[in-house]
Amino acid sequence: MDRPVTGRRSRLTARLRRGSVRTALAALTALVLTVPFVVAWRVYVEQRNVTRQVSVPAARVDAATTARWKAVGAGLPERAAPVILTYHDLKPHSGSRYIVDPAVFERQLSALQAAGYHTLTTDEFVSYLLGGPVPARSVMLTFDDGTHGLWTYGDRILARHRMNAVSFLITGRVGRHRPYYLSWQEIARMSRSGRWDFEDHTHDLHSRTRIGPHGELGSLLAHRRYLASTGGLESTDHYRRRVRADFTSSLADFERHGLPRPSLFAYPFSESADPQQTSYVRDLIERTFAAALTDKTFTPEPAARRSAVHQEYQRLEVFADTSPDALLAQVAARTPVPPSGDPLRFPERWTGISWKPLGSTDVLTGKGSVSDRYVYGAYAPYGAADWDHYSVTAGLTALPARGGSATVFARVGGDATVGVRVSHGTAQVVGGRTRNRVLAEHALTPGPSHEVRLTVDGARTEAVVDGRHRFTVPNSSGVRGTGGIALALSRGETGPSWPAFAHVETAALPGPPAAARPFDGPAGWSDGDGRRARAVIGAGGVQPIGPRGWTLAAYRPGNTAHWSGYTLNTRLTGLSEEGLHSSVVVRRGAPDQLTVRLSRGWITLLSGPGAHPRTVLSRKLPEAAERDVRVTVGARRTDVTVGAGLVHTSVPAAGGTGGIALGVYRRSPVQPWPGFADCAVDGGRTA
Repeated sequence: MDRPVTGRRSRLTARLRRGSVRTALAALTALVLTVPFVVAWRVYVEQRNVTRQVSVPAARVDAATTARWKAVGAGLPERAAPVILTYHDLKPHSGSRYIVDPAVFERQLSALQAAGYHTLTTDEFVSYLLGGPVPARSVMLTFDDGTHGLWTYGDRILARHRMNAVSFLITGRVGRHRPYYLSWQEIARMSRSGRWDFEDHTHDLHSRTRIGPHGELGSLLAHRRYLASTGGLESTDHYRRRVRADFTSSLADFERHGLPRPSLFAYPFSESADPQQTSYVRDLIERTFAAALTDKTFTPEPAARRSAVHQEYQRLEVFADTSPDALLAQVAARTPVPPSGDPLRFPERWTGISWKPLGSTDVLTGKGSVSDRYVYGAYAPYGAADWDHYSVTAGLTALPARGGSATVFARVGGDATVGVRVSHGTAQVVGGRTRNRVLAEHALTPGPSHEVRLTVDGARTEAVVDGRHRFTVPNSSGVRGTGGIALALSRGETGPSWPAFAHVETAALPGPPAAARPFDGPAGWSDGDGRRARAVIGAGGVQPIGPRGWTLAAYRPGNTAHWSGYTLNTRLTGLSEEGLHSSVVVRRGAPDQLTVRLSRGWITLLSGPGAHPRTVLSRKLPEAAERDVRVTVGARRTDVTVGAGLVHTSVPAAGGTGGIALGVYRRSPVQPWPGFADCAVDGGRTA
């Protein structure tokens, strides 16, 4: 009775097997037919989005040219702050002054290498800005806009020279207007090569728009748009929302395409914001990026410690007609040099009015003829931007009895320029924004020759004339008060005679520089793990940077463990939205460590170190984006004041000692960082 059933099962199994085979064969047939189509499609997409690269022949450089290039670097320091270069695109025979021929670019890199320059990555550059060691003599190659020539020509040239470069992307235009802009596929390959870093140039604000009723044009980032429909500018609120939305979109594009969060920002067209919006835009950029780059500044802003205060650095723009020799000379002029010896021996380092090359120092030494009534020359204004612990001595001669003067300036290029103007019988100390405000005056023994010595050391500038007449001018600009020297001659209204400088000598001062205050620069600051703090610190400001959701900056934890009897003042900034808070920590590491944590609408006081401190106070506050905080550490208590009487409380302490730290937190990595301004510590003595 079982056999018929068994037979039916066997026939059913056979049919199922035959069906499975037919299904498998059909699937295999479909696969065979589909694979070529899929492969062809992928090849098409790859060819469309990843174009062919072009190899540029290596530069042929004769021995004499190589020797000339090497000589440029021979007199420069082996380790120096980097010089930042701006390129736009690479393409042969373009006709545009902003597009460099690939063969010229190849030769420029050969010149830089021969002169001993290396290239920096973004991480190396940011590490230096945060107080890391001064790198080997270097440049940072930057390319604005993310154009296609970087992949087509530039990538292989960089590979040949084993150099790195940075491309600033307008993320909203990647893959558009092909082949003008790079594609995301090309960017991915360039990023994987390790030769390229990609940074931010806005999402879609790299355009000019109408900004006035008469057709005036300006950058979409830097200006509010003129609305013909209303006959006025867009509202400030709308402008700020528009800029913030663009930054958010740009950062999201980087994340979506697997690129590291950008640390650097380049201003479109190198236009900063109009005066009414400058504070908002700069604050947003400072809280979002480690540094902003521009080609246009009012004072020399090289990649110097001084410039780190505003997180804005000036680049050297390279054009189609910039020869390798001209580029090398310009880079050398921006490479830091020490205060040493006679600067008049280096006429190529001197600039005149508007930073134009002076050409010769003969006009300063009385050997050249001048038709003007005033001559001015600044020595290496970029190379001396960080000078601060030096002296300059100058001998003045041929001063006429009436109508002429000679001036020696120090701290030139910064915010605290001081000069000594000497005539036949008078010495004046001048300064201020125009450098002409008379700060002090003294009568001299009349005569055609006088000697001037200026000593620059941290918080003061001392001037001595003829070894007897002494003036002291305080430097209230902190880190922004650094800078080099300049000389000026005035013939006056009467007489044909020109004063002159008989000799000039610069020198670094012996011994260590004057002690820096905690918030003058990045030295001594570390994060919670003992590494350099991820924050730009200087001139009383602390601005966190980096991709993380929190960061901490502690001042000399090992040296301040016994601090007591001090007051920390600061202003918390950038608490503009939910999910952001800032903390001020005193008595760090002690059992009675106190943390003052503030957000847009709340204050919390926490006592004790570690992950589970005790809550002392938790209170709602009126919402505000900025808070003034004053914390005084005494032997038996800690006093906390927030705002003008908004919060004033005392927390008992057991007499523990410890230093200071500042911390910030943000809920999302696309939120801008809060920061700290007007920071100062009074006291801080060992208990």
